[in-house]
Amino acid sequence: MRFVLLTAMALGVVWAGFSGPRILVEPEVYEFGTVADGTVVEFYVTLTNAGNQRLSIFRVDYRCVCTSYELAQREIAPGESVRMKIRFNTKGYAQYAQPVSQTVTLHTNDLARPRVTITVRGVVRTLSPHEAPASALAETFWLLVDLRSPKQYAQGHLLGALNAPLPELEKWAEKLPKDRMIYLYDETGEKAAQAVVLLERKGFRAAGAIRGGLVGWWQELGDLFFVWAEGAGPTPPAGTAYPGTGFTVAPSRVARSYFALVDVRGPAEFKAGHIAGALHVPLFTMNELAAWAKTLPPVRPGYTLHLWIVDEDGTRACSIAAYLRERGYPEAKCLFGGMRAWQAQYGTYLIWSEP
Repeated sequence: MRFVLLTAMALGVVWAGFSGPRILVEPEVYEFGTVADGTVVEFYVTLTNAGNQRLSIFRVDYRCVCTSYELAQREIAPGESVRMKIRFNTKGYAQYAQPVSQTVTLHTNDLARPRVTITVRGVVRTLSPHEAPASALAETFWLLVDLRSPKQYAQGHLLGALNAPLPELEKWAEKLPKDRMIYLYDETGEKAAQAVVLLERKGFRAAGAIRGGLVGWWQELGDLFFVWAEGAGPTPPAGTAYPGTGFTVAPSRVARSYFALVDVRGPAEFKAGHIAGALHVPLFTMNELAAWAKTLPPVRPGYTLHLWIVDEDGTRACSIAAYLRERGYPEAKCLFGGMRAWQAQYGTYLIWSEP
């Protein structure tokens, strides 16, 4: 009987110790690694009430306007969890001693922890000319679509174009982004004009046909930004340029600030998720890089090739971009932080995966 009484008293002390609200925060420290100056770091923390009474969050403090939060619910029932979103705008933080940090402080009715501080920290630095953040890639991004047959495409096409034959465009429309510029071309421009009408009916508002197709491109620019099959020489496209009406774009307008995205990761990583329209060119050795660089079309005065290189974390891609700059591609850039940085900022936006 004495043992039972002592046990009951001990349990009562333990219960009393846990009586009331009890806040748990996961994580209390968020490490974001290394980011470019100006990156907006976003992350979630989970707030859990591990006590037996309602938890109240009276106030949330932060030290500067660079930090903000979203918290839809400030009353948390026993056993309940809610998510809190925190943002840290790193603009200007590259000038400070590294790593840098900011905090968000929660004021609660948990008597054991009336104040809980959440810390976000990492390294912020100014980028080199060949490095650029995800936001810069998002601003530059557009898609180029070749509507010809796979056989015609394989013989020669514009750098960075994805092959979506016109009969398959209905299916492709399910994955093409409706809010990004899409340039379409075929041999003469006639099919591209039809494709623009098709996409417009499906809600695309930023699609344009390259005027005259490849025939019009060749007449105006020659083989600028063309890539050819191994052993195939520059061959003028056949046919008569279709003038088109409505949503047509002059070849020189596209070529003046040309965009191409190259994913240099392995097949499994690329298949799991890549940015829409990216060329897949696995590059792991200097010999592979040197051989591929020789296949790139030269750049002419008055025209710019924005050549973006992407890998998983930016390390290898940035070395490749620096190499390309030294070999005549002054606008070659790497996605700083790689696919991880893109997904941290944009989630699955513009990400394609393959079954």
